[in-house]
Amino acid sequence: MRTKFILILLFIATTLCAQSVRPEEGYYKLNYAWEYEDVQWSFSVGIAEEAYNHYRGRKHFNDELVHYVLSEYDRPYIRDIVKSFRAGGEKWGFSDIDNVFNVVSFVQSLQYVTDRATKGADEYVRYPIETLVDGCGDCEDVVILAAALLHEMGYDVLLVLLPNHLALAVQSDEDISGTYYEYNVAKYYYLEMTNKGWDLGQVPTPYQNQTPKLIPLVNRPVVRIGRGSYRYDAYFVNATHVDFHLQCDVENRGPGATEGLRVRVLVKPFAESSEVYVEQVYQLQELPEAGEATIEMTLPVSRPLRGVLEFRLEGDNFTAEPLVLEGVKLE
Repeated sequence: MRTKFILILLFIATTLCAQSVRPEEGYYKLNYAWEYEDVQWSFSVGIAEEAYNHYRGRKHFNDELVHYVLSEYDRPYIRDIVKSFRAGGEKWGFSDIDNVFNVVSFVQSLQYVTDRATKGADEYVRYPIETLVDGCGDCEDVVILAAALLHEMGYDVLLVLLPNHLALAVQSDEDISGTYYEYNVAKYYYLEMTNKGWDLGQVPTPYQNQTPKLIPLVNRPVVRIGRGSYRYDAYFVNATHVDFHLQCDVENRGPGATEGLRVRVLVKPFAESSEVYVEQVYQLQELPEAGEATIEMTLPVSRPLRGVLEFRLEGDNFTAEPLVLEGVKLE
């Protein structure tokens, strides 16, 4: 049986949408209130305007949901909120299920709105700080916020991607009646976030016969390489070799910073060839989350040369697709 109590957290809040919230002295002072087990709960938080603007100014990629959940820049806020939820649960002897549903009840208290209504776009995925300040969001936004809080609390969750919908799945060793997914020899129970009253394992009718994509919360940056080019100074060309001046753009979409960032440059006869004419590795400065950089390098090559130029971005904590430039030619 779930214990009833009132949790008074240490921050500030509001359930109003962002349009009616204004920063005071550089902070959004926000008051949240919700009901769980017939008890009124509340907490408050002050979020720096600079942090909110940081996320609003970042690129919002709809196909990479994990970096919204695990983004590093908002960790201090997520940790402070989680600290209070965890302390309250410990004080009153909450079970894991109670802790999960208290977080869920809080997130579900935020106003449900479509991206078209608030952003004028069919899709706009919010980072947790955006949802907290806006006080509203659609299914993706509330799932991402709940996943960020539950993950920080130490609960193992998956994102459940369905056609035109996003939900959560929570790992549990308890014998629960309902829909679950087996992942890494563990059971993850479906959890609907968009409406109140759903229990673990209950799937809304429209999604009962759908096959979901299960997305684990792996803290690994998504790094992209693009817009590569090369040139050489004709004045310095001699009969045996020339220095190629190389350039490529690198972007770290997060979550987290890169580790061991380097670029490997190869000259090959053609893209699928295992033969390599020239190979050089360049160590790069690490890129923070949301960091972008244009990398410039010099590569000595022998004449004559005809083939392709391949940029391979490498690192200790990510993988990336190579960039290939066709038609490299130096007679």
